[in-house]
Amino acid sequence: MGELRSGWGNNSKLNSSASQYELRLRWEVTSAADAFHRLFKVGLLGFVGRVVKVFSPPQSVGLLFEFGPGERDRFAQLVDKRAFPPKTLNEALREKLVPSILIPDNPGPGHRDAWWRQLAAGAAIGASFREQGTDTSVHIAFNDVLCDVHVDRSGFAVTKNGYPHWDLNNVLRHLTLDLAGDKLPWVLGSVAYLGRNNRPIFQATLHPWIGVDLPSRDNDRTAVKVGLMVTGNF
Repeated sequence: MGELRSGWGNNSKLNSSASQYELRLRWEVTSAADAFHRLFKVGLLGFVGRVVKVFSPPQSVGLLFEFGPGERDRFAQLVDKRAFPPKTLNEALREKLVPSILIPDNPGPGHRDAWWRQLAAGAAIGASFREQGTDTSVHIAFNDVLCDVHVDRSGFAVTKNGYPHWDLNNVLRHLTLDLAGDKLPWVLGSVAYLGRNNRPIFQATLHPWIGVDLPSRDNDRTAVKVGLMVTGNF
């Protein structure tokens, strides 16, 4: 038989409320691990020493964990390899031209958009990186001890003409879909029906939504759109 879960507000689980075995088996952890493996072709749970918290809807699904012994450096090397392109031709040939798939929130002082990207990085627990693209997006943040891996419902970091930037409309969508769920979970509702394998057959979260259409050649007016949106697995 399946299991129906529903509620309003913060449904995330702390390590004090369940065993490590139970936390590792939760569907939110499995979803984050699947997304991580899609990017890195490496299992996420191998880096995990102790699960501190599991993020459940309306938060972006994922987990906060402590690194296992010696795993922090291996994790950092893996992320660094996929976030920063090779600096020399020899490095590129040695790495077999592995493309970068992550964009750092903090690009360093030499970038023109450094101040506002550093503002986003300041909200993370340490160094933070986002998957490129405007669909669902893996977000990784880590320091010497802890690591946060979750899957945002709206990505906004894109690369155009070799230069990374943020898509404004998707930033607004991220604020209302992901950050509202993380920072204001008590205003959002979610429901999930889990199958026998502890995977969601149906999962939905109701969010506020905002979008802005900026002036263009065909339209000289700014249009602001506000409404409700349902996201999840159907």
